[in-house]
Amino acid sequence: MKKLLLLLILSFFSSQGLAAGCADGSEPVKSVSADGTYFVYNCGGSSNNTSNSTNSSSAASTSSSNKRSTGIVTYPETSEIPFDANPNYETLKYYLYMYLYQNGNMGREGHRLWEVKASNNPYNFHSNLREDKYIKQQMQETALLSYQLYEDGKIVIDEITPKDRFGDMFTGSSKYGSASLGKSLVSYVTGHAICAGYIDSVDSRLDDWPLIQNTLYHNQKLINLLNMSAGDQAYATINGLTNSSRWINSPSVQSIMEQELNGSKKSYAQYNYNNLATNTIGTYVVFKSGDSFQDLLDNVFKKKARIKDDVFFMKNPDAKFGEETFWYHFNATRSDYLRIAKAMLDDWQNDTCEGQYLKTIYKKRINRNESLKDNTNSYFNPQNYGGQYHMGYQGMKNRPVMGMNGFGDQSILIDFERGRIVATQAIHSNYNWSKLVHEPIRDGKPASISITEVKQPTKPVIDSQQLILNNKALQEAERKARQYWDDYYVKIFGRAAEWVDYDDWEASADWEASADGSILLSEDFENLDQRDLLTDDRDDQWHVKQASDGNSMYCNKKVTTNDYAAFNLGSEYWRDYSMSYRMKFTTDKGGELETHIRKNNNRQGEYRSVINSVTGNNYLKYVKGKGAERINKKIAYGTRSAIRDKWADIQFIASGKNIKYLVNGKVVSYTEDDRLEKGAAMFAVTSHSEVCIDDIVIKKEIAKLE
Repeated sequence: MKKLLLLLILSFFSSQGLAAGCADGSEPVKSVSADGTYFVYNCGGSSNNTSNSTNSSSAASTSSSNKRSTGIVTYPETSEIPFDANPNYETLKYYLYMYLYQNGNMGREGHRLWEVKASNNPYNFHSNLREDKYIKQQMQETALLSYQLYEDGKIVIDEITPKDRFGDMFTGSSKYGSASLGKSLVSYVTGHAICAGYIDSVDSRLDDWPLIQNTLYHNQKLINLLNMSAGDQAYATINGLTNSSRWINSPSVQSIMEQELNGSKKSYAQYNYNNLATNTIGTYVVFKSGDSFQDLLDNVFKKKARIKDDVFFMKNPDAKFGEETFWYHFNATRSDYLRIAKAMLDDWQNDTCEGQYLKTIYKKRINRNESLKDNTNSYFNPQNYGGQYHMGYQGMKNRPVMGMNGFGDQSILIDFERGRIVATQAIHSNYNWSKLVHEPIRDGKPASISITEVKQPTKPVIDSQQLILNNKALQEAERKARQYWDDYYVKIFGRAAEWVDYDDWEASADWEASADGSILLSEDFENLDQRDLLTDDRDDQWHVKQASDGNSMYCNKKVTTNDYAAFNLGSEYWRDYSMSYRMKFTTDKGGELETHIRKNNNRQGEYRSVINSVTGNNYLKYVKGKGAERINKKIAYGTRSAIRDKWADIQFIASGKNIKYLVNGKVVSYTEDDRLEKGAAMFAVTSHSEVCIDDIVIKKEIAKLE
């Protein structure tokens, strides 16, 4: 399954580059999109995959969106599909790939903070299935991935996206990210921590935790954080941290308390939905339970919910080893989400200690104080909030119905009184949530039997060694699926999901066998009516411009803001290579062109050459990281090479530790630096300037000593 990346990239250059084989071994079907503007390659013979293929949306129509010739629309300002977008099938499929694989849901152990192994005695649902044609239609036409209705102690509707829709990527064994649905799971774990004696009650004050001593959370009642009413609105909101550019879930909780919340003061109590409160609750439970936290999780998910597959909470991407932290983002299969919801239902109906916890947070719910009411929307329908659950749904405000909801409408609604659960997973919130989730709970009749009457065997039903073998087989199947889709999107974007690590890339025999001087990429910007453009202009800042002599070149759109206009190309797995191109500044104003080489994702490092349009001054830089830990260091100064508004031939080479920059065949900057071994390429021009690029050729270099 591990393809030679060079061959992947070269195949991308061909007109059939997107026509890769499908996961099931069949060939994709080429067709024209509904609006006639691009070709679509569909697997599974699906003719309805473009049924919702309009590309119009408020988000997609902005300059920050990027519609590729494949029909995929990306949203560079966010890692998710915006709520108000109207994504087509190809976009939905790509973001499903991102949600499943780029976020580390499967395969990379380092992205898992707390993991719970599958139970030896997983809960086996009874079923009495019936068909619902409308739900099947929604499965074919929307972003819905999974739908389950549980009532009378049985699963009565169980639908998963068919293979000719998203089923060649999302299956019953796929571990899907919870998004904010995980907030409710943190609360459920907190209830177990109270029942285990680690915390006294929901009214306990957080006065024994040194981490928050100099913050607004110190000495507050736990229920204030559970209800999102801790008076933290001046520092954290639904949009993130108000006094920082850091993503609220990326740093550790400890880091945020030491920086953004250091010296913070509590404001007046009001409902303020945010991620920091949940992460703080989870971190507090870790602090209070100490070395027993893993046992606590095992008791919740392995022993009580009796999960069939492994589940795990993610770790904050920027958290350092040893820091106190917890992130609510959870990963589980569709059936295990339902198992966990059933465990909550059982606790309530059996009046266990954890059931009393759920009843307590229900009684202590607060008004959300939001004027917007929308029956059709999972977020705005409920008018109450309590203990990290949504409550007070319209049409049943006084009924004990509690909802878990995450971005994209990962939704679980539990009717504790009538014993009914509706659980959904989706890529985007374009399905009919009101009809599929809200109405079955609102209009459903009381259960004919008590949940407590549904008995399950108490003895282990799966041999422990067989369970290990089953999990290994499942992991291998997931790895192969991930590898297939990585390869598929490499052909489109020139790279796999950002976090994917090909450990054997360095030892690739195919790479070593390729000749010195082999062309990795060539782009002259001609004949684009017959092929795809090989650049990645993520922010729609560049365009192909034709000179008076008919030559096509790539120019920025004269950005007037104090920002750079940039485009990317190549692969983060390229090692030793040279990048040749022609460039010309078209204004007489001062400006700079940066050329990046060995550029790694997530600001993990790059080499930059910088040349000034007027003075001709140039230098080389090493850049890595962001914020307080950012490195932005000049590593070589060059000789003057004024170019102004004339075409110049440029060459930027990374060969082993040798980094050099040439203008019109003359080396003007040179240094030795071995901090970066591989990475992609990028061009960036300063604001208020226009530069044109042409005839880009990237070749493999054999590392040499200078």
